[in-house]
Amino acid sequence: MVFAVFLLILLLFPLQVFSLSLNSAEIFVSSLHSGKFCSADFRRLFSTDIGESAILLYLDKCSSLKGVKEPDNPYGKLKLAALLMREGKREEAKRIYLKLFSHSNNFDEEILFLNLGDANYLFKPEVLRRKVWIAARRGNTDTALFYLSYLRNDPYYTYLLAYVFLKEGKRKEARFLFSSSVPEERYFFLMYLTKGLYGKFEFYRKLMESSASKSFKRVATVYILDRLFQEDVGLFRRALSYARAFPGIYRYYLARYYALVGKCSGLKALSARSETAAALYAVCSGKRWKGYRLDFYKLLLSPPDSFPYSRKGMFSDLKLKDSGLSYLYRKGFCSVISFIKRPSPQNALAQYLCGNYREGIKLAAPFKEKLQKYPYLLPVLYPKPPVFGDDVVSLAIARQESLFDERALSRSGAIGLMQIMPFTGKAIARRLKVKGFKVRHLYNPEVNYRFGSYYIHTLLKRFKLFPLAAAAYNCGPGRVKRALKKFGAVRTPQDLILFTEVYIPFQETRDYVKRTYVNLYYYSNLYGKGTEWKIFSKH
Repeated sequence: MVFAVFLLILLLFPLQVFSLSLNSAEIFVSSLHSGKFCSADFRRLFSTDIGESAILLYLDKCSSLKGVKEPDNPYGKLKLAALLMREGKREEAKRIYLKLFSHSNNFDEEILFLNLGDANYLFKPEVLRRKVWIAARRGNTDTALFYLSYLRNDPYYTYLLAYVFLKEGKRKEARFLFSSSVPEERYFFLMYLTKGLYGKFEFYRKLMESSASKSFKRVATVYILDRLFQEDVGLFRRALSYARAFPGIYRYYLARYYALVGKCSGLKALSARSETAAALYAVCSGKRWKGYRLDFYKLLLSPPDSFPYSRKGMFSDLKLKDSGLSYLYRKGFCSVISFIKRPSPQNALAQYLCGNYREGIKLAAPFKEKLQKYPYLLPVLYPKPPVFGDDVVSLAIARQESLFDERALSRSGAIGLMQIMPFTGKAIARRLKVKGFKVRHLYNPEVNYRFGSYYIHTLLKRFKLFPLAAAAYNCGPGRVKRALKKFGAVRTPQDLILFTEVYIPFQETRDYVKRTYVNLYYYSNLYGKGTEWKIFSKH
C-alpha cells in the first residue's frame, strides 16, 4: 500500500530536480584517464545522467553489448547497429538503420555500405518519399532526385518532383507538376503558387474540403488569412468560416478583424477566450489591462514599476551546487555536460557556465515560473555571450533568432547568431567597407555580431521604436514602411498593440515583435540601464 501511494506521488508530481552523484562523475573521469571503459563499474554509469557519454565511449572501445541501451546520439546509434550486426542480431540492427535512414540523409553512405546486398528494406516507398522531402527541403537537389528515381511508378512521384522544383525556385514548372499530381496536399502548394487572391482562396477551399493532412490545413489557414486580411475583406470572411476547424486561429483572426473594423463589442465577447482579443478590447475601450503574465501586452498596458529581481543576488548565485556537475565542470568536461539533457535548474546552469547557451535556455525554460526559487536561472534564460558586450538591443534580437547558436543555419539560408541572410551580409559588408568578405565569414561570431548589430541599430535609427525595428529586421523594412503608411504614426502603447496585431502582415513577424520586446525588457534590466525597454515617455 505504501509503495502504491509512493508510485502515485511520483506519477502526479514528477521530480523536477536531479543530481549527478560525485561518485558517478569521478568514475567517469577516472575511466577517461585509465582507458578502462569495459568494466562493470563503468557500465553502471549507463543508467545515470552521464549515461549518454558513457555509452558512446563504451561502444567505441568495448565488444560486449551487455546492458547497453540505444543512445540518442546518431553516431552512437550507427555504432550500436554495426555491433549488433556483427553479433548476428540483424533485426535489431536493421530497426536502428531504418530509423536513421528514414529521418536523415546524413549517414546514407555508411548505412548503404553496411547493408550491401540486403538494402531492400531501406528502399520502401514511404521511406524514400520522406528522404526526397528532407533532401529537397534542405536544398540537396541531387540527393532528392537520386531517391526520387526509385519512385517512378509511385503515386507521389509527380508531387515530389514538383516539390523539388519549388525548392529550386522553378515556380512555373512546380505549379504545372502540382496540378498534375494526385495527393490532395497539392492544393496547399497550388494556393501558394497562384497569384490572384480569388485563385488562392479557391485552392484553399479545396484543401479544406479535402482529406489532406491537418498540418497542411493549419499552415494554409494562417497563410491565406494573412494574405486576405487587408487586401480583400470579403474573401477574408469566407476563408475565416473554414478556419473554424482551428478554434484558436479562428478567434485570433476574428479579433484582428473586429479591431480593424472598430467593433469593440465583438472584442469584448471574444476576450474571455482570446488573450489577443482581451488586449485589443483594452485598447479600444480604455479599460485597464488585467493580464497577470509578464508579456508584450502587460509591458505596454500595465508596465511594472520595478524589476522584481536583484542583479547582485542573481549573479552571486551562479555556482554549481550539484556535486557531480560541479566536478565535471571544474575538470573541464563541458563536452560531457553537453550530453546531459534532463531539464533541471542545475543542469541548465551547468550548460550556461560551459557556454552552451542554447541548451541552457531550453533546459531552464520549464522552470521560468519558479524564478523566485531559482533566481540564478534568469541569466541562464537571458545569457550574454561575451561578443555582445552590453548591447541589449542586439541581445534581444539574437536570442530570438538563434538562441545564441553560432552555427545556426535556417531553412531559408540565414546564418549564425543573428541569422543574417547571405545577400544582407554582402550589402552590410559593402556599407562597412569590409574587404574580402565571404558568406562563410558569417559563421564567425564576431563578424556575425558586428553585421547584425549594425543592421538592427540602423533600423532603430530609421523606425525610432524597438518593436518597429524588430519587425523590419524580421520581414524587411519595406513591409513595415507600407504598414505604417496605412496605419499612421505609432505614438502610444495602444497604437503599438493595434499596429502590431492588425497591420503587421505576417503572424511570424507579429510573434517576433512580441517576443523580442519581452527579451529587451529582461536584457535591459539584467545588463543595461533598466530603461531601454521604456520606449514611450509616459513609462
